[in-house]
This record gives sequence, C-alpha cells and structure tokens, in this order.
Amino acid sequence: MESMASSVTAEPPMVLPRLRADSRPSRVRSRMYSRSPEHRGQAHVSVLPHPEGRLSRRLPRTVKGTAVSATVPQHPRSVPAVPRRPRHMRRAGRAGRVLAILALSATALAVPAPAQAAEQVAVSLGDSFISGEAGRWWGNSTVSAAAGCTRGGTDRAAYRKLLICYYDPQRVYDGTAVHGEGTGCHRSDVAEITGLGQAGLTPVNLACSGAETRHVINEAFKENTASQAELLAQVAATQQVKVVVLSIGGNDLNLSGMLRRCAAMYMAGDRRSCASTGEGDRFLAALPAVEQQVTLAVQKIRRVMSQASARSAGYRLILQSYPSPLPSSARVRYGEGGGGKATKRTLVGGCPLWDTDFDLMHDTLAPAIDAMLRRVATATGAEFLSMLSAVEGHALCEQGTSQAGPLDDAAGLGDTMEWVRYGTAGAKISQGHQQEAMHPNAFGQQALGRCLLALYRDPGTQPCNAGMPRSQT
Repeated sequence: MESMASSVTAEPPMVLPRLRADSRPSRVRSRMYSRSPEHRGQAHVSVLPHPEGRLSRRLPRTVKGTAVSATVPQHPRSVPAVPRRPRHMRRAGRAGRVLAILALSATALAVPAPAQAAEQVAVSLGDSFISGEAGRWWGNSTVSAAAGCTRGGTDRAAYRKLLICYYDPQRVYDGTAVHGEGTGCHRSDVAEITGLGQAGLTPVNLACSGAETRHVINEAFKENTASQAELLAQVAATQQVKVVVLSIGGNDLNLSGMLRRCAAMYMAGDRRSCASTGEGDRFLAALPAVEQQVTLAVQKIRRVMSQASARSAGYRLILQSYPSPLPSSARVRYGEGGGGKATKRTLVGGCPLWDTDFDLMHDTLAPAIDAMLRRVATATGAEFLSMLSAVEGHALCEQGTSQAGPLDDAAGLGDTMEWVRYGTAGAKISQGHQQEAMHPNAFGQQALGRCLLALYRDPGTQPCNAGMPRSQT
C-alpha cells in the first residue's frame, strides 16, 4: 500500500474494507478459531461436580510447575470485528460475571465435607493390673541369666549398640515409664486392652499404676493430668466408645503394701507371717468401704458415658477382678526353709513368703476381692469378668514353670514360663522397678487380654475361671 500511495499521488489513499471472517483464507480462519470464545482473553476455569458431592474448581494446568497465565494475548487480526457495546452495558456484564463467580464460590464453600467416621475404641481404666505394668518382661530369669544383657531374653527394654548393652523402659512403656518422682503409670505395649485389637477396636489405655478409685472419679495422678473419668469424657467426645474396662480397688486396699510386709517378715526369718499377725483380717475388714468406693467409680463412669455423644450409645462396661499372682503353698516349687535372704525362695524364686501367706493370698484374699467386685458389678449393672484363675498354672514360683537361663530366648517359652514378675529385692540381682513385682508380665498381660477378648465376643461367659484355655497362641 505504501508503494501505491507514492505512485498515485493525485488520488486520496485507498481505504480497504474489513473482510468478513469467513472470507479470509483458510489458514487465517484456523488461527482465528483455534480458541473458542470463552477461552479468548482469559484462561478457562470450570466448576465441576466433586466426586464427594462438593464443588471443586479445576485449576489451570501447569507446565513444569508454573501455572498457565490467566490472560492469553491474542493477535489483533485473529479477533473478528464485533461492535462494541455501550460502556454501561460492558460494566454491567463484568459485574454479572463477578457475581456469578462469587455465587459459585459461595456454593462451593457452603457444601460441607462429609464427616469422618469416628474410630471405634476400647478404653481401659484403673490400676496397674490393667495398665500393663510388668509388661517389660518375658517371664523371669535365673540368677546367672539376670547378669546378662537381655537377662535370658526376658528384658524387652534391653538392646545393644556397639557391643554395649542399654536399657530403655520407654521401648515398652513409652512416656509412662518411671522417669522421676510422681511418674510411672507403666502403660505397656502388651497391656490387656490391646487384646481387643483382634475384635477390630483401637485400644485406649488410661489406666495408671498405683491408681485408686479417687483417681478414676475426680483426681489427677502421675502422667494423667486429669481424672480418668474426665479423660474418658474427652475420648468419648470424638470417638465411638464400644467398651470400657475397669480394674480398681486393689490400691484402695493397699494390697501391694501388705505383700511387701509379708515378704519382709519372711526375709527377717523370725517366723512371723501376715496370717499370724492379723494382716489378713485387717485386709478383709476393709473390703466393705472399698466396695462403696468402687461402686462410686462405676457410677461416675456411667454418668460420663450418659453425656457422651450418641455414637457411643450401647457401649459396654466391664468390671474385672484380679488374678491371684501366687499359687497355694502345696504348689510352690521351692521349700519354705527357715526364711531369710539366702533361701531359694528369696534368692532364686523371688517369692519370699511363708507357706501360710501363700495360702492366705491364694485361698482367702484373692477370692474375697473377686466376690466383692462381683457384687459391685451386679449392683451397678456392669458386666463382670473374673480374672481369679487367669494365671493359674503359671503363677509366681508355681510348680511346672521355669525361669529363663543365659542361653534362652524367653519370648518363645511362654508355655513353660512364669507369667508373674518376681521380686528382685534382697540378695537377688536388681532388675527394673520394684513396683513391677507381683504383676502379670508380658505373658500374663497377653493371657488377660485373651480373657477379655473371649468375654467381648461371647458376653455372659467367664472364660478366665479355672479350666480356661491357657495357650499363649
């Protein structure tokens, strides 16, 4: 056109008319319509139904991690001529598009995400017999094995590093191992409540070694920063509680304190025993008061669960008793002797008691506690699980059981091992903590877990009475 203007100067410049889009060459038309009208001028953002029912916005695709620009420049000739709308109509159109986008965004935000299903949990409350104390130990070891690193394979807290042996109870008790004054709930990884994992429930262990009924009802204790009832309420607020299992009352009766006094009399060698000094009678006289306290604890749990969300409706409450950790005197595998720290009962067996005290515990006190807790369960409508015979045949120092030697791997010897932790006081090499003594060890905890699982699957039965299956598998 410039050459034409210079050669024909007498005529005014020629104005070429605009071509219609369909009159352009095909190559130009293909460039013009390579993008649909809604893609010209901005990247397209579509709002699509989300697979879960929400609205989701499809973001611009990315290229090597960078989002495509929201504005795509167009070649001037690729846009067909369109009459411009009046300014007020263009403003209204833009406002309408903004309102439409805002409406869609609001709709997307207004559609709630589907609620996550609450986890089904089993909660344990109470004291050391259900917290899992002594779960650190695969049975007991001989004196010679006790001097080794793993103590005949019994110490689950033992490990080697660069040929040096270390002991870390937190490998078993996590943050509830004894680590200073006022600590040591001893919630082990093999605690009884873990047995309900086989029923598809997630275990929640709130029990604590040394806990009394007041620590269930309204007082914090050790690692529990609130009462166990309050902690239960927190769990029930977010999870579906299928079952609550309670073991309580032994510390209100100071059972461990009485057993320590009985052991001290044997090691003193003066022939006095708990049976002869009236310890057993005083213990039995305290049962009615403790029965009332256990009743209050069960009632507190009922109140907490009555205020829980509807998802926990139909939960089960199980009150359990205690296993007798000792056999009768007729089944003790070490002779009584004259007492003292050098006898086999003390040095080897870790069960320094007179025969009369073995019988007192096995034949009188354990059955009395069992009967008391059964009455509470009946009065409060709780299910009752008798653990009285749960370790029968594997009690401490019982005939037919053994201890692990230096070359043994105790973890695989459960059918022949003791299922109760021995006392390591006196001349015996010290291992672990004294508060673990006379408690079901890892094998014993697993046995209690099988008892609980059997009752959960078959309500109304008493699977841990004499004659229960005792296989460790």
